[in-house]
Amino acid sequence: MKRKLLFLISILVLSYTTGFSQTDTNTKKNSIEFSTGYNSGTLKNLEFAPLSRYDYNGLYHQLKYSRISKREKLFEIQLDYLNSELKSDLIPALNVDDYSKIVLNFSYLKQIYNKNKFAIYFGLQSQTSVSSYFKWDLYDFQQKLGIAGRFTFKIDEKQSLSSKLTLPFMMWRTSTFEENLYSLKRYQSVLWSTEYKYKLSNHFDIKLNYNFNYDRLQISNAYRELQHQINLGINFKF
Repeated sequence: MKRKLLFLISILVLSYTTGFSQTDTNTKKNSIEFSTGYNSGTLKNLEFAPLSRYDYNGLYHQLKYSRISKREKLFEIQLDYLNSELKSDLIPALNVDDYSKIVLNFSYLKQIYNKNKFAIYFGLQSQTSVSSYFKWDLYDFQQKLGIAGRFTFKIDEKQSLSSKLTLPFMMWRTSTFEENLYSLKRYQSVLWSTEYKYKLSNHFDIKLNYNFNYDRLQISNAYRELQHQINLGINFKF
């Protein structure tokens, strides 16, 4: 009786261990990332101040959630936040000691190619951004819609590369300065990011990421913003 019981317990333990091991090594469909890094940017907004350009730099923070569905559709939500001082060498008296920006990206991409560890996704992305001057005394709200594509490449079992390009084709802007809808005729933008990931375990990666953001409005009160961002973060998969 004891031998039968011991045998049964051994089978159950072995089955559980094997099942847990298989589940743990399966590809994770969800991930949450947190990263922080350095932002270097330039801003030209003639409605705000008659200057050729403001410069700003400092830390920014990013939180991102992504999910791959059973049909290999990629869903991403990303939240960015930065706070800095706008500086101008032309008129230092007009420097802004509090400039902050919150950006929310939402994208839905469908896999259109997958072969030899290389995959391509294509779809749409919306971006909502709110900029604040002088602690919300002045504000600039922008809603953008564009096409987006992402490729992923698995270098080996521990390393991978990914890059995403978004081309907004429409922007609605409401602010202290104006309210208007812009299309490609007067609005151009490029959002590009690339990242490197290194697998620490089945649940954790570390990542190094670079972002390039450019916005341009061809209006009488010209608006342009350019950002370079580099950050380091942790990725939790589940």
